Amino acid sequence: MKINRLNVENEVKKGAIPRQIECYSCMSLSYQTNWKYLQSTYIYPKVFTDRCRDPQQERAMPTVMCSSICISLLEPEIEAGVLIGFKHIRGCMDRVLRNGFNETAIRTHRFNQNNQCRTLSRAALFNPIKGQEQYALGEVQLCSCYGDRCNGGSAGTTFRFFTIISIVLIAGFLRPPWPDI
Repeated sequence: MKINRLNVENEVKKGAIPRQIECYSCMSLSYQTNWKYLQSTYIYPKVFTDRCRDPQQERAMPTVMCSSICISLLEPEIEAGVLIGFKHIRGCMDRVLRNGFNETAIRTHRFNQNNQCRTLSRAALFNPIKGQEQYALGEVQLCSCYGDRCNGGSAGTTFRFFTIISIVLIAGFLRPPWPDI
């Protein structure tokens, strides 16, 4: 049976499952290093750690109780134009971004109805920060799920995202340096 919000809501009404679910709450260490620039966008997690990439392997990875759904965000970590890895954010959908997610994008892509992952632009996914004229640049992969500690991630998801980013980067480098005539 495919787990979706309607199934979850029906089970909650029957009293079969609790209203809240337990989600991992963490961010990759690089977010802490740059927190003074990021605190207007993100809500402080339970822990900053590079173990956030695979919290199911850690016994002591902190969790939070959520009344929404669990999510994980995967962002490419780029230094001097070079992809050096990925950064992870895990938590409750309603407790990761200060200004929340763009509800239209969430509904359009059905994040609140299905367990899934999609790569979208930050500008389309994040609500803008009030009083700031900067736009959210780049893309992130957002995964949503229902169930205790379901936002633990998987190597397959990281591999697919890495493959897509690699193909885009390689295609950009293979273009000839001269303009088309």
